[in-house]
Amino acid sequence: MDDRRRASALVDEAYRALGGAIVDGRLRPGDRLRDVELAQLMGISRTPVREALQKLERIGLVEIAANRYTRVSEVTDRARVDMREYAAHTIAGAIRVALARCTDDEIDLAVGLVDRMRDAETSRSYVDAILTFYAHMASASRNFVFSRALEQTDLVLRRNLDGWESISDETRATLFQHLHTQVAARDANGATWTFLALHGFA
Repeated sequence: MDDRRRASALVDEAYRALGGAIVDGRLRPGDRLRDVELAQLMGISRTPVREALQKLERIGLVEIAANRYTRVSEVTDRARVDMREYAAHTIAGAIRVALARCTDDEIDLAVGLVDRMRDAETSRSYVDAILTFYAHMASASRNFVFSRALEQTDLVLRRNLDGWESISDETRATLFQHLHTQVAARDANGATWTFLALHGFA
């Protein structure tokens, strides 16, 4: 591995490690992030740590005030609302494109992932299930933009979607059954509408 690729790999490693710690709560909103200390803990130089922190700032997980502080950002109510709207419509778009292109095996897996969402017992397991479904639909769409967008937003999606669930009224079971059937039948219009309805956007 040449020096440039090695440096890029270290940045990615630091980005994933720090982002993962923010998502799972080991680093909490307001916690100060000092590159010297983080570099020592990770056994790498300060440069990849600083670059990783800048990447985390760009997706909203970190706040940087030059010469003052670098800290984990707060999750505002507005950020949660915006992220849920973004996620619902982006996943719906991936569903619409993917169902026209899926192989039979990909359809079978998608149906199973719909059932996994339906059966999730906690918000965290629901978010994990829905992002697994999104990743599958993005891949099956054969459109690299969906996959690239998920790769770049995965961490902030997981953090800001915490607490997200489908609707909880009496229509939930019926809508999930519709989604199961529509995905199996490659009904892109129906599945898109049902997915949005399950999350209060239709």
